[in-house]
Amino acid sequence: ALPRLRSNDDTLTHLHMTSYNIDVEGARALADALKGNNTLTALDLYGNGIGNEGARVLADALKENNTILTVLNLENNDIRVEGA
Repeated sequence: ALPRLRSNDDTLTHLHMTSYNIDVEGARALADALKGNNTLTALDLYGNGIGNEGARVLADALKENNTILTVLNLENNDIRVEGA
């Protein structure tokens, strides 16, 4: 999925990565792919343990692009106030 995100594949509009245990390193890789993406409208990362740092990395990436993301699920990722 990451190569498709990086290439702005217009057929990839929803990405469901629930319980993949991607952790913070996976969040960094995903954030890097999201920086130039403008086709994804829904991203479901439920239950991946990305934590505060992963949440911050993803937020920074989404700030950098012209995303049309309308749905973002970060539920059950051990994100505390510091990462929100």
